[in-house]
Parts: sequence; C-alpha cells; structure tokens
Amino acid sequence: MAYLKLKNQGAALIAVLIISIVLVVLMGVTSKLMDSRLQLAQQSRQMFRDQAAVYAKANELTYLLSTQRMTVAGISQGTAKANMERNDDGLFIHPVVGDELRVDGYQYRSDSAGVEYSIQNENGLIPVNTSTQYWIRRWLKGQGYNIVEQAKLADILADYADADDWRRPGGAEKNEYAAQKQSAPANFLLQSCTELQQLVGWQEVLKLHPEFMRYCSLRRSAGVNINAIPVSLWQAIWPQSAAQLAKLREKNGWFIRASEVNLVEPTFINEIEEMYSPLGGYTFDISVQKNAVALTKRISIGSNLIPPFVLRGNAVF
Repeated sequence: MAYLKLKNQGAALIAVLIISIVLVVLMGVTSKLMDSRLQLAQQSRQMFRDQAAVYAKANELTYLLSTQRMTVAGISQGTAKANMERNDDGLFIHPVVGDELRVDGYQYRSDSAGVEYSIQNENGLIPVNTSTQYWIRRWLKGQGYNIVEQAKLADILADYADADDWRRPGGAEKNEYAAQKQSAPANFLLQSCTELQQLVGWQEVLKLHPEFMRYCSLRRSAGVNINAIPVSLWQAIWPQSAAQLAKLREKNGWFIRASEVNLVEPTFINEIEEMYSPLGGYTFDISVQKNAVALTKRISIGSNLIPPFVLRGNAVF
C-alpha cells in the first residue's frame, strides 16, 4: 500500500515537472513572439518617422527652389536678408547671398534629423540629346579616347537619335545593329540615359565608366553651368584642377563671370565660350535619404504665368 502511494506520488511529480517544462517552453516562445512583434512595431514606427523626415526635407527643398533667389552659388535659403538688396534698376546688388545651398550635387547631412540630401542642377551635367555633342566629346577625351574614337561614339549616338536610316561615317544604323543581333535604333531622342546601354559600341564605354550614368542629362541645350558641375565630373574632364575647385567651393568661392574659370583651369581658354556660363538651368534633381528611406524628385522651375514648379519624377525606395 505504501509502495502504491509512493508510486502515485512519483507519477504526480513527473506530471508536474512535465507541465512545468511545457509552461516554461510556452512562456519562452510567447516571450520571443512578443519581442519580435515589439521589434517590428519599433521598426515600423522608425520607418514612419524616417519617411516623414524625408518628405519634409524634400518639400522644403522644392519650396526653396520655386520661391527663392538662384545665384551662382546655388539656391538661397532666404535667411541672409541683408544681401538681398536691389539697386534703383531693380537688380540685385550682391551676386551671392551667402546662405545658398549648393546645386552641384553636393551631399548635405542634417545633424538634427539625420537626413542626407543633395540638389543637382541639370545644367551641370552632360547633355546627350544635343546636336553639337560638345561635352560628350570632352568627357570622352578626359577618359583617354582619341579623336577618332570620340567621333565614332558621337556618330553612333547621333545615328541612334536621328529620324533617318542614313549612316554617318563612324555611326551605326539598323544594319549594324542587326549584325550585332540587337534591336534597331530608336531614331528618336533618348528618353532615358539607360538607353545608352543599347547603343552599339557604347556598352563597353559604360562598362569601363559606369559613373557616366550619374553625369548624363537628357536636355537638348548644349551649354553647361560651370558652377553646377559636380566636382567628380570636373575631375573626369579637368583632373589637374579638381582639388583646387573643391577647396574653392568649400570656402563659398564661385565663378561670378565666365572668364574667372580660367584662373582655376587655364585650359578653359581653349573651350568654346558659348558652351558654358556661370549661371543657368531651371531643372533640378533632388535626392533625400534617411536610413532605408530614399526619395528622388525632378523639379522644373517655372516663371511668370507658368506654375512655380512642375514635378516630373518621384520615387521612393
């Protein structure tokens, strides 16, 4: 009898131990599940805050571009009122306000919000839809391509974009594309810089120099704004003076007159004067990012009866 009693007590103890173990395991699983959901909630909250900060900065930059004064140094933030004076003819007295945000693609970081952002004036980039192809050739020259190679690549681009099937001396039309088992040229202006990857001969160029995609512009005007050229692009074309230019811009030094560029890069005297100026451009690419949230916009600034700005692109990643 005593034996049976001890046996029953032992069985009860084992049952209690088993139940305790199961409860401990369930509590552990529940705890992990709660921690996972709590972490997910925290990540979602942080993502929401990041999105709010990114959109706020993008809207702020859009407002500045559409309402504030544009100078050779960039877009004014409207804080230095003393340098916004005008003369009797209504012209600004000071060529530079002093509170500008750069529009040469310079990467800013907001210490308070942790937001990174940049503004790039499209007139500081290389236009690929122009008839002159001047700056494309200059970039190719900077990468070591000789005159014959420059002419060939320029002709290929021109044949791709023109409306006829007449082949230029160094170009390529549908027969050349068929020989390479590629689609025939569009016979229309490039609608995207990625189309360059479809051009015969250009695939190798972009493979060796993928950074060109950052410098590509679809505009049709040939001139560039020398104050809006990114330092890295300047390095690719005029490497000897890139470091000096970077230091100059860091000290808020800008070219007020086109002739002043010769003081930084003496070989500019050989460039065609009509192909560059210290000011110009009404289309801007805005990039804003915080952690995993990124936003890009292309803003075209209007005037008079035209809307203050036109949003032509918007992407969130």
